[in-house]
Amino acid sequence: MTEKILPDQLQTHPLKIADIVSYLNQNGWQAVTHPNSRLLVFQGSADEQGNPIQLVLPSQNTFEDSARLLAKAVNLLAALENKSPQEIIDLVTQTHRISIVGS
Repeated sequence: MTEKILPDQLQTHPLKIADIVSYLNQNGWQAVTHPNSRLLVFQGSADEQGNPIQLVLPSQNTFEDSARLLAKAVNLLAALENKSPQEIIDLVTQTHRISIVGS
């Protein structure tokens, strides 16, 4: 069974949406316009059927479903990159630190 992170576990691993967006941008994901301004949608590579994989993030951490969407995004990235959710969290936070130092 694939390891997953649950929304309430993100309270001990706080992620900033900007950090995930930065990670996605650095890893080839493209932002896609979406009619709901509360959502940030990114498109990655294609799945087995040739359909682009989409990842949905909340536009703010304060929304009621923010933790659920962030956990879903981390789990999707973990599955796509064949890593654990914790490795994805570490990569996202590491990417953020590198982008600050490199600025």
